[in-house]
Amino acid sequence: MTSTNHIIPFQLGNSQVRGSIVRLENTVSEIIKRHNYPSNIESLLADTLTITACLGSRMKHDGIFTIQAKGSGEVHTLFSDITNDGCLRGYVGLEDNFSKKDVDLNSLMGSGHISFTLDQGKYSKRYQGIVALEEQTISKTAELYFNNSEQLDTKFLNFNYYNSHKKNREKMISSGLIMLQKMPVKDTIEKEDYDKIWEDSLTFLSTLQNEEFLSNDLSSQDILLRLFNEVGVTIYDEIIIKDKCRCSQAKVEFAIKNLSKEELIDISDENGNVKVICEFCKTERIFSNFN
Repeated sequence: MTSTNHIIPFQLGNSQVRGSIVRLENTVSEIIKRHNYPSNIESLLADTLTITACLGSRMKHDGIFTIQAKGSGEVHTLFSDITNDGCLRGYVGLEDNFSKKDVDLNSLMGSGHISFTLDQGKYSKRYQGIVALEEQTISKTAELYFNNSEQLDTKFLNFNYYNSHKKNREKMISSGLIMLQKMPVKDTIEKEDYDKIWEDSLTFLSTLQNEEFLSNDLSSQDILLRLFNEVGVTIYDEIIIKDKCRCSQAKVEFAIKNLSKEELIDISDENGNVKVICEFCKTERIFSNFN
């Protein structure tokens, strides 16, 4: 049986609302299992990876979309990025004395900021939006970003099994979301129609239960039709998301060779070897003979 690791864009009504459904059966779980995180941090990273995949799927050219948060709390770093061809990765940086059981983003990270960065190289100007870490969840923070920076009413509804489901995970999608965005009104005469479609869509979305979304028994298309058939839903082709880190032997070796002699001494062991562990995929590499 083929795993479900995809994003499916869709539109509601007569294009008044656009959206995406993201369901990552094992892409997220494969990323997370390489780290020894507590369940609340697994849940935080799962939601962040899923939102990153959702927003990054809109890239039209070669590039990278990144979500990065820096805070003063016991979680000091939250990082996730995705390439235009769907290669997803991420990690969480914790203080050595980490002990919090909270799921509240603001409590975990303290004061700080979160950035949303789209870099498509030569194809377009690098874009970055920054918002303060003031919301309780990463999804609420992303909604704030869209509402303030792009003036688009946006709703994210995230699901994952890390904080609630300990059993039967092999029969479940590990992480996912549905995102809705209200498109700009083109004509003031149409505003009432736009508002009604938007409010109805939010109401239908609110009926979706965690167990229903995460179940392997329903396809993503089934979920969309169950939720939004009354307002009319147009479903587009899926975009595949992969668990794939971009680190390599050559990239790490190049970085080490550009260090000064003093820096090399500082990071070398007693045999003159340098051990490097990728923050994302936990691949360990050992380098020597830098004399």
